[in-house]
This record gives sequence, structure tokens and C-alpha cells, in this order.
Amino acid sequence: MKLYTSQPDPGGPRAPADWTMDVGADGTGDSLYYFADVKRRGIHICRLAVAGRFSSEDEARRALAVKARHWIADYQERPPLVDSATLRP
Repeated sequence: MKLYTSQPDPGGPRAPADWTMDVGADGTGDSLYYFADVKRRGIHICRLAVAGRFSSEDEARRALAVKARHWIADYQERPPLVDSATLRP
């Protein structure tokens, strides 16, 4: 799990090692928000965002790591998608 490598652990369920996230920021002042591009095996899966007053980028990264861990846990519990092209009447 490579979502947050600093200590202490930010919390939330642990994600498998093949999940990563890249963090960025956009906006200024009160409209500043941070986002995480969540990837599995290098493939972009989703983008999560947090807004609010964070004292540092590291604090925002911790919040995103927890949010990503919960999202990944939920994602992994979903039933697999069925490719409609393989369905036959």
C-alpha cells in the first residue's frame, strides 16, 4: 500500500500494495482543494478530493489517504462488472 508512507499511519483499512495515489492541489485561498488520483497497477481508477483548511499539504495528504483507503475497500467489495459483449440470449 503506497497511499501514505509517512508515520504515523493515517488510519482506515489497509490497501493492497498495487494501489497508489498522486496528490495535487488547485485553487487559491478559500477555494483551495486537494485531490488524489488513485491508481491500481499504474492505471487511473478514480479521483478523490478534499476541501477545507489544512495546515499543510501533508495534513491534506493524510486526509486523502484515509478517504482513498475507504474508497478502495468499498471498490473491492463490489461485484465484478460483466462485459455485455459476452452475454448471449
